[in-house]
Amino acid sequence: MKHLLALLPLLFVITGCNQAPQSADPSLITSRSDTWDAALNAKDVDTLVELYTTDARLMPPNDEAMSGHDAVRSMFGGMIDAGMSGELTTLQAMVSGDIGYRVGIYELRSGDETVDTGKFMETWRRDDDGQWRIANDIWNSNGAMQAEKTPMTHLMITHEVDDAEKWLAAWRGENSRHRLFAENGAAHVHTFRSADNPNLTGLVIAVTDMDALDAMLTSEEGMAAAAEDGVRRDTMTVLGEAK
Repeated sequence: MKHLLALLPLLFVITGCNQAPQSADPSLITSRSDTWDAALNAKDVDTLVELYTTDARLMPPNDEAMSGHDAVRSMFGGMIDAGMSGELTTLQAMVSGDIGYRVGIYELRSGDETVDTGKFMETWRRDDDGQWRIANDIWNSNGAMQAEKTPMTHLMITHEVDDAEKWLAAWRGENSRHRLFAENGAAHVHTFRSADNPNLTGLVIAVTDMDALDAMLTSEEGMAAAAEDGVRRDTMTVLGEAK
């Protein structure tokens, strides 16, 4: 009997270890998901980044997987810079222990126009600080996949500006220069600024239609935009992608 009593605590430990973790309230992650939705529409990329684990994996449609906070900032910051907004709808969510998942559908808009709809699945993890964050995020479009990607080339443009802060401000917000360039053959534009010379700035542009981009840059609209942003055209250097 003494030996049996001595074994009881061990039996309780073993039994406890074999029990499945209790399911928790899925609102633990759906409330955080509402924060994600609000942050995208408020163009708050810092809050979006904070909602992901430091090793989070992103698996966007028709592209390679990427990971980490820099990838999150680049992916969703690019959407924000392009003037995108969206709405997420949860179809199912579940939490068990420190792991959860959410399945849903999305609508992506540019202004009042719906540009894409699709579905997504996220896995969530409770971090060491007790906050729930997205560890894996995969989504894909309801639209038909293109037979092949639109070929792209890259340009690097450097120039000096009268006021770098004013120039950078023109690239931020809903009606930024990103939209003007996107409507004229530039799929993505990244802005740069020299640390040594604050008014030395530059662009790296992923171009899908070089003729359209050239036409815009030399048009009255393009020239007026450059003048408004304080671009010193006589300092401009354009570098093409080396093959």
